[in-house]
Parts: sequence; C-alpha cells; structure tokens
Amino acid sequence: MRRLIIDCHTHFSTFGHEGQTFEQIRNSLLTSMQKLGTDYAFVYSDSEPNTEVTDLDNTRELVKGFPQLLMLGTACIPTIDKKTNDKLDTLALSGDIIGIKLYPGFEEFYPSDDHCHSIYEKCINHNMPLVFHSGETMNEPWREAYNHPSEIAEVARQFPSLKIVVAHFSQPHLTACRNLILNHPNVYADISGLAHTDVVRSCGQEAIYRCLSDVATVQPEKLLFGTDWPICDVTEHLRLVESLPVSEATKVLILSGNAQRVFALELEQ
Repeated sequence: MRRLIIDCHTHFSTFGHEGQTFEQIRNSLLTSMQKLGTDYAFVYSDSEPNTEVTDLDNTRELVKGFPQLLMLGTACIPTIDKKTNDKLDTLALSGDIIGIKLYPGFEEFYPSDDHCHSIYEKCINHNMPLVFHSGETMNEPWREAYNHPSEIAEVARQFPSLKIVVAHFSQPHLTACRNLILNHPNVYADISGLAHTDVVRSCGQEAIYRCLSDVATVQPEKLLFGTDWPICDVTEHLRLVESLPVSEATKVLILSGNAQRVFALELEQ
C-alpha cells in the first residue's frame, strides 16, 4: 500500500525562483508534489507583507481551489492588534487555516511574551497547533536566543493543552530540542531543513541522525515530515526518514500519521 506523504513545511518563496510570480511558484510546488508523490503540503506565510515569501492574504488566494495545499495563519507579534486576532479567528472558523506559526528571532520577541497569549488561547480554542520558528535565523546567532528550546519550554509548561510544533527541530540546537520534545507531552517537531547540505555540514550527520532516532524510537508520535521547500530538497528529506532505524509503521507516522493527528485533519487518501 502506498504511503501518504504530508510535507508539513513549505513556502511560496522566490528563493531559487527569482523572476517568477508567486502563482508560478505555487505551480512549481504542485508539480514537485505530483512528481515525488507528496499528497499534501502545509504552506506557511510571512508575518509581514512585501517580502520574498507570500503574506497571509496572498497565500489564501493562491491555495484556493487546491485542496492538497493547506494554509497556516500567522501574526507579527510586535504589532499584533485586535484586527489581526479577529481575522485569525475568522480564518480558523472557516477552516481556511489549520494552525498558526510565529516567528521569534525573525521578530524580536520571546515565546513567553504576554502579547502571544491571545494566539495560544486561540489555538487551544480551535484545536489548532502553534508552530514556532526555532533555531538558525538569518545567519545571525544572537537571534536564536529568542526561539531557543528553553524559551519554548516555558510556553509548554504554562499552556499544557497547547499543541506546539518546533520547526526545523531547532537546528543547530538539536539536543536541546530532543530534550524539549521528550520532556513535554504537548511538544512536537518537524524535520524541515535537516537534510540541507549546509545544515548537515554545521550540525553533523551523526548528531542529526542520533537526535531524530532518539525521538522516533522513544516517542514516535512526536516527529513530523517537512522540507522547507523551495529552500530545501524534498528527496533528501525523504531519504533522511528512510535512514532512521525504526519500523515501517513509525515511518508512516512521521510521513503523515502524526501530522493528521496533531493538526486534526481528515484527509482523502
């Protein structure tokens, strides 16, 4: 039986697609999904307009008519207001978003900031996960203090019913992320970016393999497949999952089963 594959981390981004429209980039993602057998993709928006990544409104327009593309909401925490909160509520109620992603590090706030609490409560009320960008940020290590696993742990303790997904397994903070996941029942992680050549070089293949294997072996329900397309190669991330010393059943969980459960999805196979 063919596996269902859900890529939990993609963007409509001009990275590697310079000179193309976002519509063309969306079509490139769809072509890649069809070629590689990816059934669904989660698309993340930028929290600010007019960047190399689509914002929330643009993403919403681009995914219309494509049920295999599922969108997450976002908010710029330093400028969040009632209008943004109301908009996210509306999108959640309509089913247009399946979760919310925040960008500590790209934006200068800590996950424990009081301004984030309305977002956390919103996710709990709508049974949606909260995704944190975590780890390497703009090649400026000082920014990682804002999104380090130790900061996310505070939120996990304060909001035990909030489902938290740590993007990129917080690389290069792999061991800290592994410990965060194993010590908090409401924390998960996606593996996006971990197969990228630069990440393998900086973190070490053995460290990546060991930390993922530790989680997949002890708490196989905690890992989600993701790639960070178009920055990263989908095939290399599929190979990373295949390399893990776990059962076929666990690999199925990582590739799709965990995402379906964590994001409360009912998908056609």
